[in-house]
Amino acid sequence: MTACPCQFCSAPLAPAQELRFLVESDAGTDPAYLARIRRLPAAADGKPLRVCDACQRALERHPLWFRLAAERAAARRQVRTAMLTAAGLLSAGWFLGLVLGESRV
Repeated sequence: MTACPCQFCSAPLAPAQELRFLVESDAGTDPAYLARIRRLPAAADGKPLRVCDACQRALERHPLWFRLAAERAAARRQVRTAMLTAAGLLSAGWFLGLVLGESRV
């Protein structure tokens, strides 16, 4: 079984933190229930973050750092998604060009 890494420092989560993340992730969209069980910091979309104890304490002490780190992570995700999309489209175009294209003999 692989451990969930912290989203900020990539350290493996403690078993209690990992369980909290899994429970909060699977809690559904009921805001009343989620408010009662929430212990982990959440992203702007309301999803809990995978954070180790040290990063959670740092986030609670420095909320501005957390906001900036979350914005950087979102920007990295957007770039990664754009790159994967571009690579997929180029691969599909190349494959279709081979299959449907004229033979160049």
